[in-house]
Amino acid sequence: MGKTTGKPNKGEGTKGNAPSRGCCGIQCVCSVVVLLVALGFGAFYWLQNPKNSEMFIRQLVILGGVPDSIFDTFTVKDDSIWFDMVTKGNLGVAEGYMHGKIEMEPLKFFTTLLNGTALGTRRSEGVDVLGTIMTVVTAPTWLLGMVTNQQTKEKSTRVTKEHYDAGNDLYEVMLGRTMSYTCAYWKGAKTLEEAQTNKFDLVRRKLELAPGMKVADLGMGWGTAAAYMHEHGAADVTGVSLSEEQVKWATDNLSKKGLKFIWSDYRDHCDDPAAAGTYDRVYSIGMMEHVGFKNYASFFECIKRLLKPDGLALVHTIGEPDVVSASDPFLDKYIFPGAVMVPVSSASRALEKYFILEDFQNFGFDYSLTLNEWDKRSKQYFKDKPTAYTKEFQRMWEYYLKMCE
Repeated sequence: MGKTTGKPNKGEGTKGNAPSRGCCGIQCVCSVVVLLVALGFGAFYWLQNPKNSEMFIRQLVILGGVPDSIFDTFTVKDDSIWFDMVTKGNLGVAEGYMHGKIEMEPLKFFTTLLNGTALGTRRSEGVDVLGTIMTVVTAPTWLLGMVTNQQTKEKSTRVTKEHYDAGNDLYEVMLGRTMSYTCAYWKGAKTLEEAQTNKFDLVRRKLELAPGMKVADLGMGWGTAAAYMHEHGAADVTGVSLSEEQVKWATDNLSKKGLKFIWSDYRDHCDDPAAAGTYDRVYSIGMMEHVGFKNYASFFECIKRLLKPDGLALVHTIGEPDVVSASDPFLDKYIFPGAVMVPVSSASRALEKYFILEDFQNFGFDYSLTLNEWDKRSKQYFKDKPTAYTKEFQRMWEYYLKMCE
């Protein structure tokens, strides 16, 4: 309500004047809201015209400091793509490529968009117009991730069912003999298999494995890292995964005495009294991205609970320079639902209550080499088996790999 500032007449209260002024204030606010809504709908209607939305995108590119050559990286086949770009951002571009609205080279598009630009370097002078617009477009996804826990036990099954349980035929070709779906370590390696084996051995050495140790692999993938630790570290290894297909593949192909695989949420394994305090070593390769930023502390608490008092733990994850509550809308919708990259600052705060950080290593550029190799092998698979997956899926897969590369 409005506030009366004039002195009331004798025998009158402020009550008589306040409602009139209050209504005026409310009416003004309502008028502004109605005007903003009207402007919003007007802009939305205006942008539905392909010429207007294209003009908007071109101006945005100029204001965002992105080279004009970005428009040379794609060819428009359906003018509605311009409106999709305005209203959906990267998701609109991705879906446009998937459904044939544009032809493009995704890697060339992303390198032009990101290399040396404020958007790519995350360094800007003044207002980052393009970054601000993209933040607005992706706001619903970020807000949902901020106010809700996207990695509860119930929601965590989304990524396993939609991505990891999609079928092993493509993965067996794309990942090769090691079946490792995480960043390889390319130091001294010439092939993907050598680089992934390098990574397995790097983990083994950092854990200081000794014969007879009891080890837990949280996440485990297809179990090949666990098999390596068992063979080369002479350890008793238990792999834990929420993916039914991965556990089945690992059990059928790798299981033996001293090497077993459990289909379970990692949290259920931590809560199992029979597992508490029984492991000499615990490691996780490429799973923390699926833990969710609201669960970092409980994740490290879980690891602590599984370990013996003198135990060691190792966590391998994709890093992120900014604190984010959700992934890119395209990745969230089509690739890794609920996943989020892990900021070092958030991870360190979460682990400090439970552990002393003894070692930190970053080999992020190796992921680009890994993704490039996965893309080559995927394309060969699609060439050899063109009807195994739809054209939309093949384009989605290429866009995903090249975007991440």
